[in-house]
Amino acid sequence: IPPLYSYFNTNFKNVKNIKKFRIVENFEVYHPKFLGFPGTMFPKLNQQNTKIMLSKIYQWLGDWKPDIVHLHSIHPLLKISKMISKRYNSKFFITVHGWDFDVGIKNKKIKQLINESISEVSNICVVNKSHLTIAKNIIGKDKSIHIPCHIDIEEHEKRGIQKFNSDLKKLKILFPANPSRKEKNYPLFLKTIKELKKRGWDIEDDCLKNLPRINTIEKFHWADLILLTSRREGGPLVTKEAVFCGTRVACTPVGDCSEWLPSNSISLSHNPQDLAKSVENALDNPPSVWKNLEKFEKRNVLMKLIKMYQIN
Repeated sequence: IPPLYSYFNTNFKNVKNIKKFRIVENFEVYHPKFLGFPGTMFPKLNQQNTKIMLSKIYQWLGDWKPDIVHLHSIHPLLKISKMISKRYNSKFFITVHGWDFDVGIKNKKIKQLINESISEVSNICVVNKSHLTIAKNIIGKDKSIHIPCHIDIEEHEKRGIQKFNSDLKKLKILFPANPSRKEKNYPLFLKTIKELKKRGWDIEDDCLKNLPRINTIEKFHWADLILLTSRREGGPLVTKEAVFCGTRVACTPVGDCSEWLPSNSISLSHNPQDLAKSVENALDNPPSVWKNLEKFEKRNVLMKLIKMYQIN
């Protein structure tokens, strides 16, 4: 990112601290860097600047030739990913997690850049059904597939949803994001808390910031419920992780929430009154209505990915 940008947007304050190399599950991972502007700023310049990484990537790969290039963000890396896949004659896949289809393609220049390079992609994988429709329009039905993100929490951290005693009117509620991220809509969370207090609830609230994984799981175990007030989401993965850890969820109608959460715990509108009602519904719902998360577990998502790789 440009120098000093992190002072204006604290979400990027740790970008400069990312190490060039690190070990993840015994594999060396390389993080090449290029100068880029966040969001939809200067899209053509961003695409051009990514090319500086190509020689470094080829040098790092050495004699190792990838069978698959799998891109997890279309903009601004689509062009160089296509170049890498062409160099090695690799299959080329993309997973869209949210931003590219919620924000990116609404920008005319980014949409044009996508249309220019998308034809050679083997498959686009999306994490919710509304994005599947967009993918089909961009690349076609045969090259579009819906595979959710997997839950990356160990089995020993799993907790079952327990019956909640609403008569006590005590509630520990968690905002499952960093409040500084505007799309997460923290002001709506605060307004909903205020509305719940009007209804007689004694509330203790907290939020997730840039916490280590173990502390995030501790927050899930602490909370009775997470309240997701986002304006947009891809998955969102945090809802599955919460339920996996035994925490109920109430939310706005974003991402794939309506595909698996109890319908009465989802507010169809973004207002505090309706969200407060969804919170109360979520608390009153019996443990049996919180669906099995098996399809989001790592082994099942992995099998879907392998199948996608094999049929192309």
